[in-house]
Amino acid sequence: MRDLKSIDNRVMWVHNPVAESFGSRCAIMNMPSGTQAQIVVGTNEEGWEHVSVSLRAKRLPTWDEMNMIKDIFWEDEEEVVQIHPKKSRYVNLAEALHLWRPVNGDWSLMMEG
Repeated sequence: MRDLKSIDNRVMWVHNPVAESFGSRCAIMNMPSGTQAQIVVGTNEEGWEHVSVSLRAKRLPTWDEMNMIKDIFWEDEEEVVQIHPKKSRYVNLAEALHLWRPVNGDWSLMMEG
């Protein structure tokens, strides 16, 4: 994941005490489609980098929008995924999509637990 200070010109960081209590940061970003994205960034959530994206337009982000978020928060050669878990681990909290990457780049973590 990029150093978050390096993307300060792309997002507006906002104070969110709940997210911050979990070690995450929140931001708002204007999307090319004209809507705003609400973004939650976790740099180490139990070994995972995580970016959650929801839109004020009350729709899921498109592939192009998620790809743009990936390019902003991660380096070009870092692999990032969206995970579709087994039904017993499924959680749907909002119209949001999530990007994940192991902090150390070790993808074997994905197969555990």
